Amino acid sequence: MLRFVTTACAALALAACSSGSDEVDADGDGTVSTEEAKQAAEKVRPLQPGEYKMNMELVDLTDPTMSADEIAQAKQFFSSMSGMAPARCLTEEEANEGMAGIAQGLQDGNCTVQNMTADEGGMRGDMTCKGQNGDAKVNIDTTSTGTSSQMTMRVAEPTADGQEKTTTMKIGMTRVGDCAKEG
Repeated sequence: MLRFVTTACAALALAACSSGSDEVDADGDGTVSTEEAKQAAEKVRPLQPGEYKMNMELVDLTDPTMSADEIAQAKQFFSSMSGMAPARCLTEEEANEGMAGIAQGLQDGNCTVQNMTADEGGMRGDMTCKGQNGDAKVNIDTTSTGTSSQMTMRVAEPTADGQEKTTTMKIGMTRVGDCAKEG
């Protein structure tokens, strides 16, 4: 689940989640369909093309199956990964696609979006994703300026022995310049 969460965080942060509408569940059925997610994604103000540096932080981890030392090591690992991630070139095509591919991916990735709100400054939502030990409850809160985005993701999921593990992560992207010329 942590691998999925990390991938989703990075993808959503890169997608610069912000839209011009409020509630995304247009038909009011209690879930956000793929079509509703795509419609919201079409309104997203994408990140500007260019080179982006990513940062990650494991804000909080509560896991009854891990020792305090293991939790400290996990936080240190995420902190060190933040500084090691190479800058990534976001092409004009990717910037124009915005969140459309991400919206589809969330729906296809064993997740069901219960609610999502979006406005010019970001998106917030709750989803349930199928995990190894049962359903994980995921909450996202994003902000975007067009040249940077930040997402906080909170995950609560069952452990193998039926207890609850919670994780809070922050993933950010900041434009650091134009993409390097190839060749």
